Amino acid sequence: MYKISILILLVLFTSCSMNRIKPDAQLKQKVEVDVVSYQIQNSDSFNVNILLRIPLKNLVFKKLNNQFIANISYTFNTNNSDTKVVVNRVTQNESIIVYYYEDTRDIDRYFQIETQIILPPGKYDLFSIIQDIDSHNIFTNTTKMDVGNMPMISKLTAFYNEGKEKYYIIKVVKEDIDTVWFKFQMNDFEIVGDKIPFNYKVLQDSTIIDSSTVNIIGNQQNIYNIPLKISSEWENDITVFIGNKGQFSSMELFVENKYGTQLWSDKQKDIIGVMAYLLPYSEFKKFSELDDGELFEGVTKYWKSKDPTSNTKKNELLIEINNRIAYANAHFSVVGRGWQSDMGKVYIVYGPPESIDRHYSAEYLYNQEIWYFSSGRKFTFSDQRSFGELKLVSGF
Repeated sequence: MYKISILILLVLFTSCSMNRIKPDAQLKQKVEVDVVSYQIQNSDSFNVNILLRIPLKNLVFKKLNNQFIANISYTFNTNNSDTKVVVNRVTQNESIIVYYYEDTRDIDRYFQIETQIILPPGKYDLFSIIQDIDSHNIFTNTTKMDVGNMPMISKLTAFYNEGKEKYYIIKVVKEDIDTVWFKFQMNDFEIVGDKIPFNYKVLQDSTIIDSSTVNIIGNQQNIYNIPLKISSEWENDITVFIGNKGQFSSMELFVENKYGTQLWSDKQKDIIGVMAYLLPYSEFKKFSELDDGELFEGVTKYWKSKDPTSNTKKNELLIEINNRIAYANAHFSVVGRGWQSDMGKVYIVYGPPESIDRHYSAEYLYNQEIWYFSSGRKFTFSDQRSFGELKLVSGF
């Protein structure tokens, strides 16, 4: 049993440097599109902000003069939902440059495209088409837009700054981010003195873990950017609320643990559930018999003993586990939490696959996905009997 435990840990550690999932032009969901409408003051029209993110790993890069370059073209077609008439079209070419090959395969690196169009109130269909010019792979996305049907406060858009660059956050807040900015529009608000007091609160499992007020000077467009410092309590799944006069807009985020030195959850079932994947039954049974306090202390000591660089602040092995769990929760959640899914279990134990094959059976109406690993392992998932969730059908 001890040998099995060592083997699993070896798999975890050696796969930290594995190549990430290879590109697949057929996956529409790999292109993320977010749309936010902001009302133009003293006008009936709206400024529609379109943000598209495409993973770098989905693109083909060519090496040129110690750089890696991918060339894409993208088109945003906006149609009136009722008449199907094209009301706006944006087409452009872009060259994406990175300096390290590892960045071209990094599962967490995206190329973001941000553009703005002006539309009158109405319902629209946004068709996004991205072509990898070198490989001819095409990625598409369709997004419904209800422009003009605005609440008192718009939806929140989250981003962080790195140097002079702005990077948008869709779900996961990486461990090295210390401040998250939230952008929104609010046209009706209470003013105290010469400033607008925006209240914010951060909830985790219906419990407020952080709250305060940020005072902002108003502007003509009523569009505001509020920076919130990430406190030590911001961990795992949280919901951020920002508002004024009792009207709030919210956004759900997943915040990775700082330095990877803390466990992935403060819930007993989450801790013991993941450990069940990684330990032989004899060792897991010892942990399962502990009460909450003893369990957290015991699991923390366990990972500390496995730290490959015990003389540093970071525990690389625990960082990898935390990152895998975060990825599983962000990408494999259908019925329950992502780490509880079959895909989540395989991803946590073995890391990202070297390549993936995806198939759809038009005759039997089910999807199948096969993960291949450099070790020779192969896992097959299917949603044939699971109402949309891909379940493991072979591999373990």
